[in-house]
Amino acid sequence: MREAADILTGEHDFTSFCAAGSGREDKVRTIYGIEIMEDGDTLVFSFKGNGFLYNMVRILVGTLLDVGNERLTVAQVKANLEARDRTQGAKTAPPQGLYLWEVHYK
Repeated sequence: MREAADILTGEHDFTSFCAAGSGREDKVRTIYGIEIMEDGDTLVFSFKGNGFLYNMVRILVGTLLDVGNERLTVAQVKANLEARDRTQGAKTAPPQGLYLWEVHYK
């Protein structure tokens, strides 16, 4: 999962990782870092970026979980990112447990 997270880090077009039918035309975002931490039997994902598209974080978590459960390979994650096609991406993770921690404005 951490190897896949490294692929997703940086500036990319995240079309494959946002809700289908999103009204946003510009889907380029920068992810500064993705942390995956273990807390007992729980995985905690932390995303830092300059902005997120609708359902982007939930789709990224679903993708990383699919890698961890061996339903996707790291190579497939890279191919999905480059495809810029939501139909190529993983399922959206459920919203339970998702929260916004902090926002910084200039």
